[in-house]
Amino acid sequence: MGNKESFMTVQSENKAAITKPLRRLKVGYVRKRHEDRKTGNTRRYTRHASLTINGDWLEQAGFPTGTVVNVEVMQGKLIIGLARE
Repeated sequence: MGNKESFMTVQSENKAAITKPLRRLKVGYVRKRHEDRKTGNTRRYTRHASLTINGDWLEQAGFPTGTVVNVEVMQGKLIIGLARE
């Protein structure tokens, strides 16, 4: 069935219930096109790691559309939090 902790209800700062606090995502990639400055022709493409985070659960967790966030980057870990003005 999976880890029971992932199904426990957690309270966020705004007191909205988060019914599934553990999310499993997969790192994909985006292709960046590099072109010749003189001709505009494509010279090559490079791949870069990409992570897409979306869903109604973001708003439940206090991240509505338009929210500015900070991403703290550590080896093997990302922490996403609200950006303070």
